[in-house]
Amino acid sequence: MNDKVGRKSANRERIIRAAAKLIIEKGVANTSLADIADEAGISKGTLYYYYPTKGDLVFDISVRHMDHITTSIRSWIAGHGREEGAERVLQMVVETILKSETRGYIHFYLIQEALSGNHESLRLRFTEEYDRWLELIAEGLRQIMEPQTDFATVSRIILSSIDGLLLQNLLRVGPIPLERISRYFASNQIAGESPPA
Repeated sequence: MNDKVGRKSANRERIIRAAAKLIIEKGVANTSLADIADEAGISKGTLYYYYPTKGDLVFDISVRHMDHITTSIRSWIAGHGREEGAERVLQMVVETILKSETRGYIHFYLIQEALSGNHESLRLRFTEEYDRWLELIAEGLRQIMEPQTDFATVSRIILSSIDGLLLQNLLRVGPIPLERISRYFASNQIAGESPPA
């Protein structure tokens, strides 16, 4: 039984590595499941067993990539975040996400697929991932901001802003003033300070 689980895991890894390589080289739209099967050295039937749609496969790549980014950000916050302050932490988080153009292209491809109406399961997976990301942001904010902060609202504002900044970055709308944006987020009500009387 363990050998079977190990083989499945190895096959899934091989598929994900092959798909990520091709997506980086050719883009999401120009990469077919047949291309991925060829690159992975498996049959199309085997690929369909693991991933019935390209959206499912691309979503898994995106989630793994985001998990890697999240681990990097958490490590940085744990090591430096408390001393750096909210402004620097927010700037580092946004910079880390914007540097990953592949993730950005994949993210917006998946949004387009989820909005097409043909992929309800993809839309539901996105909803779950956004909920998870919102909680991760709130968790990070609790470490660097005042306790009276409305973490749920601030998390949603930051996640929406990151999506918008990621889109601007991919479209080469810029330069993006990350330092000023981070300063804005770290100040006033975003940082939990009371509004002026």
